[in-house]
Amino acid sequence: MRLKDKVFGNVGRHSQQQEVEENNKRARYTEKDTQEESPSRTQQRQNEKNEIAAEKKRKLIKKLNWIIAGLFVAIICVYCFMIFVNF
Repeated sequence: MRLKDKVFGNVGRHSQQQEVEENNKRARYTEKDTQEESPSRTQQRQNEKNEIAAEKKRKLIKKLNWIIAGLFVAIICVYCFMIFVNF
């Protein structure tokens, strides 16, 4: 900045043009930011489908773990029965 600008401040057409250019740059950056923050509808649907699929997978894994544990207990019970009854 020159001394003249410091003393008289931003006056005149040149300073207004700089302000307009800065505002345009800010507007471009804010547009890019808003585009990055909000995904398109197809991306939102895909994300929702992925989340639903992940939730279903987690529930299925939990159910299968319980079934495996139940079968393990059943096998142990049958083995104990066979030992005590002398099959």
